[in-house]
Amino acid sequence: MEELGVLSDSKSFFHTSSCFAKKALYYLTNAGSYICSDLYQTKRDRFEQFLFMYIKKGKMEIHYKNHKYIANEKTFVFLDCYNPHLYKVLEETNFNWIHFDGNSSRAYFDYLFQKHGCVFSLENYRDIPDFLDRILSMMETDKVDEHRISILIHRILYELEKISNEADHSLEETIKNAISYIESHYKEDITLNDIANHVKISPFHFSRLFKKQTNYTPHQYLINYRVNNAKKLLFSSNLSINEIAFKCGFNNVSHFVTTFKGHTNFSPKKYREFLLKI
Repeated sequence: MEELGVLSDSKSFFHTSSCFAKKALYYLTNAGSYICSDLYQTKRDRFEQFLFMYIKKGKMEIHYKNHKYIANEKTFVFLDCYNPHLYKVLEETNFNWIHFDGNSSRAYFDYLFQKHGCVFSLENYRDIPDFLDRILSMMETDKVDEHRISILIHRILYELEKISNEADHSLEETIKNAISYIESHYKEDITLNDIANHVKISPFHFSRLFKKQTNYTPHQYLINYRVNNAKKLLFSSNLSINEIAFKCGFNNVSHFVTTFKGHTNFSPKKYREFLLKI
């Protein structure tokens, strides 16, 4: 039966894995190289396999665990098909794919998905498409070496782990850059847009990433930093409450007093008196 949207030059291959492979290795069930129109879509509640897809050309939309991902050219998708999922082609797309299972597939998926999601950019990674090509070549010629297949799948997982670590490092640098900007400009009337523009990320995406990395929204971090600097000035200077409020980026004294009390349970005046007694 032909799949809707799968064009005529597409290929698919099948393999029945040995009992040993199912017990001890990563093992294949089927694979293919597809060219699809924008009519192609797959939606499942459960399919008891894991899926690799390499987007050679075109664009796909992936829905998994209440998230939507876009897989562009030279991206790689890793899906746990045991859970509900949907993927569809947005324009004519050429992609290679394999369904597999076994060994520690679930542990690897959960680990990588938590760190990185299910779509990986392969812009600077040539090994993964090559490993997938080798697997497809064995499938197409019906010369499947199950041990070698297992090693190639594991090498793909290893490379994906490296990509996720590099992405983590890049994200950490972005958040450090944002924090540095906040701490250098906290006296000014800065906004979420100002901080997001500084690190060149959309405000919504930046806010979500910042919260994930620091457990604070950018606004919460900014206010905490202002309050902590106000505490230092209340202890180490003779500046008035008004002066401290404006030095720490609060645009009016009433707002400063309310915010400070919300963070410390003291008014600025009472806090200074408390410190003098210590």
